[in-house]
Amino acid sequence: MIHRILFLVLIVLFVSCQSTEVEDPNFLGKAEGKYLPAKDTSSQTFLKQVLEKNPNFPSFKSDFSMQIQTFIPKKENVYLDGKVYFSKDTKQIKIQLMDQFFGMVFSELIANADQIQLKPTSTKEIQTLPMGDILIQDPNTGKKYTIPFPVIYSYLTGNYIDEIQNQKARFNTNDSRVYLTKLDGEYEYFFQDGNLDRLELTSNKRGLKAIAIVKSNQKQTHPPKEITTKVISLDTEKENVLIQIKLKKSQITEVASQVFRF
Repeated sequence: MIHRILFLVLIVLFVSCQSTEVEDPNFLGKAEGKYLPAKDTSSQTFLKQVLEKNPNFPSFKSDFSMQIQTFIPKKENVYLDGKVYFSKDTKQIKIQLMDQFFGMVFSELIANADQIQLKPTSTKEIQTLPMGDILIQDPNTGKKYTIPFPVIYSYLTGNYIDEIQNQKARFNTNDSRVYLTKLDGEYEYFFQDGNLDRLELTSNKRGLKAIAIVKSNQKQTHPPKEITTKVISLDTEKENVLIQIKLKKSQITEVASQVFRF
């Protein structure tokens, strides 16, 4: 009985030490200034500066830790570990989600710019979805959490560079912003010193707003050091979830093609 009590106390202390607050970014929304078409001279000058500043987004692999902080119906924290792989040639990423305590892989994801494939390791079934939100299920509690995956994919792969070169993009060069309407919603890319600093998504179709901000090392902007994502319901304007992903042990290296298979 004493051993059991000590074990429970150790678990409570362990979880309490981990329960740190995730940075809570504010949603900025569209600027009041004028947005210029892509062919405008000012837009072209700004785009050139961004393209010159950004890296070529090489292939990499990395470990990561994830903290999911929910607020509805009550405030809770979920902690996961994982591995991520990115191929520059195919723009594919593979993510393995692991139980933080035992390091067991419980779910795998393979995605490109158009689609996401999900496979729990407990089954042979593969679910194929268009690029969009995904549900992550906590292996311990069974609870599911909505993740706005397109904004995370953009940061991990550098895919936003292709998107801001779309002729439908609109530029607010005074505030270093690029605005683009896509099928799933309205995206706005915020730049600072030529680097992507923040990404915001408003989707009436999905009934949400999502914010993603990034922190990078001074000598290495890709892959990012940390990504914080916030999801807000459009109907209530209340935040549903905060997601913090911290990349660690990142290596710029080629990734074998067989990695992107289940």
